[in-house]
Amino acid sequence: MPNIYLRLPISRCQYFRHRDPDHTLAKNEPVVFNAFMPEYFVMRNSLSNASAVMQQVNTQCFSHQQWQNMMNGRHPLGGDVLVQRDNMEYLTFAEVQRLNGYKDYSKSTNEDYLCLKLPSEIEVVDTVRLVTPTWNLDRHGIYKLIELLNNDFKRSVVEWSLSTFDYCTSNGRIIARSKAAMLERFLMRYGIEPSTEEKDKMRRVVERWIRSEHNFFKSYSCLSMQYEDSDERKHHIDEIQWIE
Repeated sequence: MPNIYLRLPISRCQYFRHRDPDHTLAKNEPVVFNAFMPEYFVMRNSLSNASAVMQQVNTQCFSHQQWQNMMNGRHPLGGDVLVQRDNMEYLTFAEVQRLNGYKDYSKSTNEDYLCLKLPSEIEVVDTVRLVTPTWNLDRHGIYKLIELLNNDFKRSVVEWSLSTFDYCTSNGRIIARSKAAMLERFLMRYGIEPSTEEKDKMRRVVERWIRSEHNFFKSYSCLSMQYEDSDERKHHIDEIQWIE
């Protein structure tokens, strides 16, 4: 089954590889989207085997055939061996840059390529066509897929933050957990390096969402919540736990 290899920040790649708590994907194992997910829809509607797509190199996304060429030390479009390498080892970002003729390949050390499984077939004008290793996404599809994956990652960070708040105020106690501690747990859960830089990025994601995407939080006040009914009970909190 053919795959594509999409350029993303390392944090996004690690997030999708660790999303299943029971199975961490190896780098060469594809992330699989079912037919009802928007990512699958974008891939299905953006796949092409037109020569304009197959014969060009877009370093944002490589076809299965292009990736295999590079795994064997060749240019994505084939040709002579440029670099002797172990074709069982997953390509590093620096190797991809080198094989594509870029000299500044050491500048983006936080980039990686995520392996994604393509649909096995698509429908083109009432004709079902099998997807082969030379097929790739067009430019618009690449852009939309990156946007979807980035939004999925950010949404997960926000949901983690809200779930942390729910946990820390449940069961009759309050746990005063810092944002840094909350984000460290997220990074550890998804195998992302818990660096200060990465935590700052996550913190900005949460704060930006609260300011812009979740403005309806501010449309309510405690006054709006004061009405009670007979089924409600008040609980006294007699314990506060402080966590570094």
